[in-house]
Amino acid sequence: MDDSVVSFSNIRKTYGAGIYGTRGGVVALDGVSGEIAEGEIVGVAGTSGAGKSTLLRIAAGMLRVDSGTVQWCGAAECPPRYAAFVPSHAVLHDFLTVREALRFAAVQRELYGAVRVVAEDLWPARLGLAPRLETRVGVLPTAERRMVALAAALQGGPSLVAFDGALDGLDPAARREMCRALHVVAAGGVSVLLAAADLGVLAGVAHRGALLREGRVVAWIDPRVAAPRNSLELAVGAPRVAAARLRRHVAASCRRDGAVRVVLADRSAEEVLALCRAEGIRVLRSRVVTEPAGRWTVPPAPG
Repeated sequence: MDDSVVSFSNIRKTYGAGIYGTRGGVVALDGVSGEIAEGEIVGVAGTSGAGKSTLLRIAAGMLRVDSGTVQWCGAAECPPRYAAFVPSHAVLHDFLTVREALRFAAVQRELYGAVRVVAEDLWPARLGLAPRLETRVGVLPTAERRMVALAAALQGGPSLVAFDGALDGLDPAARREMCRALHVVAAGGVSVLLAAADLGVLAGVAHRGALLREGRVVAWIDPRVAAPRNSLELAVGAPRVAAARLRRHVAASCRRDGAVRVVLADRSAEEVLALCRAEGIRVLRSRVVTEPAGRWTVPPAPG
């Protein structure tokens, strides 16, 4: 992509290799390539030790690679304040209010005057933290603490935010709030690189996802593949015959319990019932069910 905010090309990172790689070390990343466009949310999933945090720190300009190339908008060095990194357990002082925590972060980033005032008010309002500005950080739930850390990172006006473990360990309601906040960030033109331990949590937020295993990207994933699907479940007299007739028009299957299930992809439930009448299928009962997101079926990455 010409408009990529950051791009990786066959990068490799090893810990504990000694000076000039004189001894063997632990390989954190091994030939990772990819890119992130402006305003795009890219998720990276993998087990502990897969290399997620290392990749995020490299994207934020905090680590140098052993080999390969990293470019930030075409530059070989990460410009100042171009990228921000939010760790999985961001340290926030519990005795400070949200406003004081943001001011403290602004001073650390050397933001002063009108720039600091604008940054202090802008992102709390966008992320829904305005009513909590006078609340002490120590009493906030986990999701809101992470939003405070995110707002603090955004004060410097970065083009890229690398957020480690933003959705890990949250209940469904808190996860939805965090997803909303990340979409607000992306809508503002800031790219987001997101690390998650569970591949499934990326389906509701990431535009693209990468599966990391032992330092290598084994697949790039379109999260829409894992989205829940609506289906019409039918109780009919001859389920196998009915499923065979319906398969001429729609994706239908006969389940072990004798029910016929039709995926509602490009047809409504009423249209499927009309097909049943046209095919002479007598429907005894029908209901619309939501199938949970299944495993993401993706082709492996080249190499």
